[in-house]
Amino acid sequence: MEDWEARLTALEGRLREWNVRFGQELALVRKERGLRTLWKRPRAEDLRAAAEEAQRRAGTEVLSAFAALADELCDLYEQSLPQVRATIRARVGSLENVFELFWSTIEQSPERVRGPEAEKVFRRALLALAIDDLRAELGQVAETLGRLLVAAAAAGIDWRPHLAQVAKLANRGMGGGGGGMREYLESFEGSLYFRGEVADRLREAARGALSRSAVETRPR
Repeated sequence: MEDWEARLTALEGRLREWNVRFGQELALVRKERGLRTLWKRPRAEDLRAAAEEAQRRAGTEVLSAFAALADELCDLYEQSLPQVRATIRARVGSLENVFELFWSTIEQSPERVRGPEAEKVFRRALLALAIDDLRAELGQVAETLGRLLVAAAAAGIDWRPHLAQVAKLANRGMGGGGGGMREYLESFEGSLYFRGEVADRLREAARGALSRSAVETRPR
């Protein structure tokens, strides 16, 4: 991973070009599917399907390359000393197109916390949040972290140790363009947002995971 900075910089250029192609393809797909109208609001699923088709037409190779590097960066971040972690946070945050896709990947991560790789995906998503370092809007961070914890509970994962361990790797201050993610992660369970929007869903998800486990282990 010694070449991660060069790979990240190269991806920034490729993503800039890809975003132009994607925008053009998305406009064409919406026009073809009659989604460009002032009289009728398109359904969310239709817009999502149009975006997926536009991605396919624009080419997904660069997206796959980014996904692979993002996973590698999360793993590197966890294994690195504080100075390297700070460099990773700063570099990801300074590259506009990289950061936009990085945050989009974090937002989508709760849907991927399932199956045999659930715990690894969950851990990497928390590490990605530490790299984001509160650069995204606070409301988006809270909503995404809440969904992530609920997904972990639904997958039968004990999320508290992971959250505590990753918090220790997060930025404790306001340097490098970030906003002090360590304190945010450490205090999230005690926040008003957690109590009002997450706690009940967590309990329900945990109960569901226990029920499924009991059914799966029941003698046949």
